Amino acid sequence: MKQTNLKKILVLLMFLPLLGLCQPVITSWQLNENGQKASYWLPNGNPPSITYSYVPTNDSASVLKVCYRTDSVWVYSHGMVFNMGKYSNPGGVSAQHYIYRFPRTQTVPTTKIISPKVGAIGCLVNGIPMYGLGDSKSWNGSTNSNMGPGVWNVEVYKGEGVSLDTALSAHPQQQGAYHSHAKPRRLYQNTPITQHSPIIGYAFDGFPVYGPYGYSTPTNSASAVVRMKSGYSLRSITTRTALPYGVTASQAGPPVNGTYPIGTYCEDYEWLASNGGDLDKYNGRTCVTPEYPQGTYAYFVTIDGAGTPQFPYYIGIEYYGTPDQANIIGLGQTATAVKFPVSGTSCNLPQNLDEIIKPYSINVFPNPTKGEFKITTNENVGLYTKVQVLDLLGKEVFSADFSSESTVVNLPPHTNKGIYFVRILGKHSEVYVTEKIVVE
Repeated sequence: MKQTNLKKILVLLMFLPLLGLCQPVITSWQLNENGQKASYWLPNGNPPSITYSYVPTNDSASVLKVCYRTDSVWVYSHGMVFNMGKYSNPGGVSAQHYIYRFPRTQTVPTTKIISPKVGAIGCLVNGIPMYGLGDSKSWNGSTNSNMGPGVWNVEVYKGEGVSLDTALSAHPQQQGAYHSHAKPRRLYQNTPITQHSPIIGYAFDGFPVYGPYGYSTPTNSASAVVRMKSGYSLRSITTRTALPYGVTASQAGPPVNGTYPIGTYCEDYEWLASNGGDLDKYNGRTCVTPEYPQGTYAYFVTIDGAGTPQFPYYIGIEYYGTPDQANIIGLGQTATAVKFPVSGTSCNLPQNLDEIIKPYSINVFPNPTKGEFKITTNENVGLYTKVQVLDLLGKEVFSADFSSESTVVNLPPHTNKGIYFVRILGKHSEVYVTEKIVVE
């Protein structure tokens, strides 16, 4: 099935009197209109001797549902697309159940909100989440081993760029959640560089993210189209004792040397007006675009002349606007607390997808646990074949067959206290459910 079958959503505005009231944040999403299934390339072996197996799935590709009220837009996807690119980190891709919410009226706060280093910062128009600048490791005084944000955070493209695919600069994390860190080439590759790039996604503050090309004069759509240049550059430092813009670090990082060269950490970069970039420190600007002829604030994907992604890739260290923080979740989680509102919503939903968008569910109890817990489900257990328990690093600590509506898990003796993830897998190792459990 060709990608061209995935058309841009055209919302029937029976609920709105004027076509002009319809916003790009409603209409820009790539909607699965024909039930197309997702597929990916599973890597086998290790670099440089990787081979790939093509894996079709029974999970739906692209965006499955778009709903809106006067204040917000909700977008639902499995976080998968047809023919995902060839990434090189281990593990397969599995369906998630993302519901993201975007404000239709954006606000610009005086005190800015930091964009997450780890996890989603926005969503691409095909339903794949955009992730932040960190690769989940930070300096802990001796090594880059801390999970989650710290003072000196390993910069994601330097840390993980080699493992990203060439389609969306994406790969899956330990729980199978496919996500993009840098240029989503597939979403703008068919637009000539002489034309303004299309919208490739939205940040959680509701402002659009465009591909790498925009008008040379921000307020003139008749001006030449040029590549948008980042205003960020590497700092001229030999010690890591201060953060960008002169803020003293609460913890010194490693010296700048061959082991930890400049550029290893997000904090090795700073935005300077003297760099002559087209974009501000949030990696955007106020400008006119084809979708916003009256003007908007917009972020832009940043690449160099050779097409190599350039820091900060999607958005800067902070959001320009006020993000809907219900979308922002903790390390390792693969679902959000955002729900579709019960009433007052206009939805565009393809036929025959009502059952597809219903997330599978399980009950895990007791939670917290001392090491023994029960899993129950009312779903069709014929879908499920295996239960796994993973630690925060993605290491399997338990696995067993899952073949009944009630399964008891006994974790190995002396399992460390902490947070773990319970996964229920299907016959092709696709993940149907991921739940968090605390061992105490």
